[in-house]
Amino acid sequence: MLGCGAIARRSHLPALKDCGEVDVVAFASRTIQSAEAAAAEWGGGDVSADWRSVIDRDDVDAVDICFPNTFHREQTVAAARAGKHVLVEKPMACTPQEADEMIAAAETAGVVLHVAHNMRYIPALVAVRDAVPQLGPIVAVRAAFGHAGPRGWAPDSTWFFDRKLSGGGALIDLGIHAIDFIRYVTGLDVKEVSAMTSGDDAVEDAAVVLLRFDGGVTGVLHASWLARPAPDFGLMIFGSEGTIRADATRPPSLRTAAGEKVDIELPSVETNVCSDFVRAIRGEAHPGPAVPASASEGRAAVAVVSAAYESARSGRTVAVAP
Repeated sequence: MLGCGAIARRSHLPALKDCGEVDVVAFASRTIQSAEAAAAEWGGGDVSADWRSVIDRDDVDAVDICFPNTFHREQTVAAARAGKHVLVEKPMACTPQEADEMIAAAETAGVVLHVAHNMRYIPALVAVRDAVPQLGPIVAVRAAFGHAGPRGWAPDSTWFFDRKLSGGGALIDLGIHAIDFIRYVTGLDVKEVSAMTSGDDAVEDAAVVLLRFDGGVTGVLHASWLARPAPDFGLMIFGSEGTIRADATRPPSLRTAAGEKVDIELPSVETNVCSDFVRAIRGEAHPGPAVPASASEGRAAVAVVSAAYESARSGRTVAVAP
């Protein structure tokens, strides 16, 4: 485990424990205290403040990277070159160029590289993905995702507000989730963006992004660290034959163009980011119904966010790097 902060201890380690037949043998973090706390919660394991020493261990088959965002490229490339499989927390990287280096290293080494886009495992979003074909051609998308920000859920994680460590604020933290789940449920690629950000800190606390997808489909995304009470979650997909709505307060619904309500059944999702990563390492068949984020899909979300930051800085519409 590389990085032993809030996301590692609240999400990744419990999910790894649920996998069974998985042992976290070493914990590395920027402070030895965090590594010691995570190891104690796991039930044992070696601790270190030097992540490189963990990657070089012979008894390590895979690494789970939860360090601040700007470390993801260096750690993934080093792990791949050492022959280790990699699960990396989102965002995969801070730029598409960094993501490309990570993908190349994993492909050269022949190791698994997955990205922890955990919202793909929410039953409502899996159900929306399966219902989208009923809409006919998609014409527009509207999405929002927000919460109270790091100060609300991880107040000790001050690195979120240091652009050199995080790469940005609400957009790269939460907007990247929304970009991924939009692509996940619709199958559409974003071609160009126009964005605005706001906030008084060194990083933005909110962003609005206009999106243009394949075939001229348009969309809008709002990412925010200002949602109180949290969460602020909403997704609407408009098609020629109807509309799907999903939010944080009710099950997703589909209305046909004629006004008929069509029930959307929620699937049972028994897998998660970590269990699918372990299955991929073992070469086991994926059971579904959720689908893990591959390295290329993680890279696609990073490319959209990177283009949005460039748009916000320049005031121009920016094409997404292919």
